[in-house]
Formats: sequence, C-alpha cells, structure tokens
Amino acid sequence: MTFLIQPCRHFQKAKAGNANEILKRLEDYLKDNESTPIQILCGFWKDQQAAITYQELRQAVIEGVMTKETFNLWSKDYSILVQNKLHYVWEDAMKAGSVSQPILLDLQRFTFHSSHAINWIQNHGAEFVTVVTQEQKGAISALLARAVREKHSVDELAKFIRPCIGLTEPQAKANLRYYENMVANLKEQHPRMKTESVQKKAREAAAKYAEKQHRQRAMTIAQTEMATAYNKGADEAIRQAQAQKLMGTVIKRWCTSGDDMVCEQCRALEGLELAMDDRFQMGNGWNAGENLTPPAHPRCACAIEYIEIEPMAYTNENLPEMKVSIIQQNSLKEYSTEEIESIAAQTEEIASKHISIPSKWSGNMIIDDKGIQNPDGTIVNYGKLWNCDILTSHETSPLIILHEQIHARSISYCDSSFYYIYGNIEEATVQFMTEEICKYEGIEIIESDYYKTVDALKQIGRYIGIHKTDYDFAKFMIEMPVTERLDWISDNLYATLGRNTKATIEEYENWSDLLNMLYV
Repeated sequence: MTFLIQPCRHFQKAKAGNANEILKRLEDYLKDNESTPIQILCGFWKDQQAAITYQELRQAVIEGVMTKETFNLWSKDYSILVQNKLHYVWEDAMKAGSVSQPILLDLQRFTFHSSHAINWIQNHGAEFVTVVTQEQKGAISALLARAVREKHSVDELAKFIRPCIGLTEPQAKANLRYYENMVANLKEQHPRMKTESVQKKAREAAAKYAEKQHRQRAMTIAQTEMATAYNKGADEAIRQAQAQKLMGTVIKRWCTSGDDMVCEQCRALEGLELAMDDRFQMGNGWNAGENLTPPAHPRCACAIEYIEIEPMAYTNENLPEMKVSIIQQNSLKEYSTEEIESIAAQTEEIASKHISIPSKWSGNMIIDDKGIQNPDGTIVNYGKLWNCDILTSHETSPLIILHEQIHARSISYCDSSFYYIYGNIEEATVQFMTEEICKYEGIEIIESDYYKTVDALKQIGRYIGIHKTDYDFAKFMIEMPVTERLDWISDNLYATLGRNTKATIEEYENWSDLLNMLYV
C-alpha cells in the first residue's frame, strides 16, 4: 500500500498578538479544573481494586493471565465512567475552549452550539475506553509474565497486584522493581526478619508508591484530556462561526509558551500556520487520524491562535443553491411509495445544504395510511419516530417530509421526554426553518397547524433585530440546542424591550403573550 503525501499549505504570517492571552486562558483553565477529574479517576481505580477478589488474583497468577471476563468488566467500568462523569468534563472543557479565542468576542450574533460537540465526545469516549483498558491490560499482563512469576510465590504476587490496578505497564514495572528492591534491602538490613514480615513491609511501601503513581497518572490524563477537549472546542467554535456566515477564511497558528519547558517536538511547531483542515505533524502513534489541534503529547500545554485572513462578505449569494425536481404546486396529494422515497432523498439533501447539524434520520420511510396509535389513543399519520424512522401516509407533501427530517437534526439529539417540555418551541422552530427553506428552494408551502407559533417566533426575531433576514434567524434557532432556545429568546426579547425607553406596559404584555405561545 502506498500513500500520497501532500505538503501542507503555508501562509504568510499575519500580525497577531493574542497568543499569550490564549495560552494563559488554557493554563488557568487546566489549573482551576484539574482537581475534579483527578479525584474521579483515583476514586475509580480504588473501586476497581476493591471489586476484584484475592482468589481471582491468585488464580490469575497461577494461570499467568487475567480472565477475559475481568478485562471486559474493566472496559465496561470505563464506559460507565465516561458516560456518567468524564463526558461532562470534556463538554465543559469544550465550552471553555469555545470562548477562548479573542476573534470571536466581537461576533455578537455568534452562539456556540454544544450539540455539535456530541459526536466528537462520543467518538473520543469510545477511543478513550479502548486505550485505557489496553493500558491496564498491558500493566497486569506484565506483572503476570513468566519471568515475574518464577521470582515470586503465588500468594506474594497476588497480594502485590491489587494496588497496581489502574497503572500503566511502565508504572507497574517500576512499582515491581521498587518492591523487589525494598525486599532485598530489608533482608540485608534485618537478616532475622521473617520472610512474611519482609514482604508485608515491602508491599505496604509499594502500595504507597502506587498511590503516588495513580495520582501522577490521573493528573496526566486530566490535563491531557481537558486540553484536548478545550482545543477541540476552540476549533469547533471557529468552524461554527464560519458555518453561520460570521467569519471568512481562517488560518490556525501553533502557539507554545516559548520557555525552556517546551519540548523539542512542540518547539518545532511554534508559529506554524496552516489552513483549518491541514494537519500538524505530531509524530507517530499520537492523536492518530486527528492532528488538527493540540495536544501533541501527554501534558502538552500548547494552544492554537485562529487568525481571520479574509473576512466574510454577507450577500444573498452565501445561501446554498439546490435545483430539485420536486413538484412545486398541488404538492399535497397521493404519492406512490417510490415517489415518497425519491422526495425524501431530495429533501434530505436540501436540508443538508441549509443546516450544518448532522441528521439522525435512519433513512427509513414508514408509509402507513392508517397511522400509528399513541398510548393516549390518538392516531398519528405523520411524524419523526423516536427510533428516527419517519412516518407518513401516501397522501403527503415534500414540505411534510422535510419538516420531519429537520426534527431529526434537532429534537432527535434529546431523549423523547424532552418533547413534552419543549414541544411548542421545537415545532415552531422546525416549521419556521422548513418554510424558509421551501421559499428558497421553490417548494410549495402548505397550510400548517403551527402557523400561530411560527408567526410569534418570527415577530420576536424581527423585534430583537440581531439577524438580517428571517432565514438567518430560522437557521440560527434550529442550530441551537432545543433546550437553550427559550432562554435565548426570552433573554434577548426582554433585553431589547429594556433598551426601549419608550416601551409601554401594553407592549410588554403583548410581547409576553407572544413569548408564552412558545412554551408548552
């Protein structure tokens, strides 16, 4: 197999003086927030040590290998750790990174959508589980190697292993050398001491050493993982600003502290400027397949400075173009199954052109003229189901199908229970975006049950006045997590009213009535 290596595109350096500020923000964030993941990890390893029995460890020493079931349990433990705790550490770090770039501070209309980060967190979590489980497996396997077992008794080694659970292979080997040196020194200094007493004292010392090693490893993981998510958050924020047509062409510059603590690898990257999608050379085996942002190695404290070299010029030409064969008049009619599937393929492509959030639609169209019965007895003929199939009948329209596909880019990122909390704002936002896309693409807009809430949302958006067009406002809202929309609308509506010194009580009441329509 051969690989074509293309040289990175270099740019003439632009003037920028924000590197120190960006690095300081990263440094402060790591210092202020590392204690929580360190405590989480150290406590987690203690629990893993307590969960395995002496008999299981003894049997592992006899057989020279830990059971596959034990490794599977450890992998499951790490998966639960990621889901219940580390997920939030990464999410918080990404949010902090998203506001770390000075060039974003002047974008008053920009909002970071954390839902865009979900896929990265999920993928990164899976990679994390695989890596740390393999590291733990390698450490225990090293302690169960034949050469080690031949030097120690079964009981001695079984008792030694437990405090080493959670260490890496180099750490476990270092701890074993420490233990063996302690045994040798105690025998030399106290020749009359019983072997059991010598081993016990050496194990106690090695266990204390293991606690320090665990904390060192936890600190390394905490700093590296938070720095990874923090830098990824900054990168995602820039990309979202570009997707929202608020920022033009951007390059990224690698920044180091510039002091004697910077390693040779990072020093070689200092000041290197690349296009957004170009990759930094970080060496083999680290951050494989990524290399878009720091860190370059564990505990790396480098950051990226993003520099806009060509501002975005707003014109209607920035809107995506899409030519479709969808019928434009009398679109609510009987369609065959093949026609519905063809329309769905077209509308999904259209949605992808206008909305940057990935779709969770399964790709399946459930066509049932009888509909589906809800638990309350009502019949539903159209809808985005919670398994992300889309339900319709043969009597349908492109707008209806597009509406449901947009749901798959919005409420589908939440649990089904969220619909009962945010149903009105979800339907209003989805229908608003659907109609704006239809206007642009020439798709017929048919009558909707949501016209009142859509009109309320549209009026509020125009009054707030942040976005230039209804399309811009609709796109902004649909790409915001559904759980954040009402707070954003309420905050900005009353802030706008507050700036209007001539606003009357009646105006407050009228706007409040419109806002209340968006609540369930």
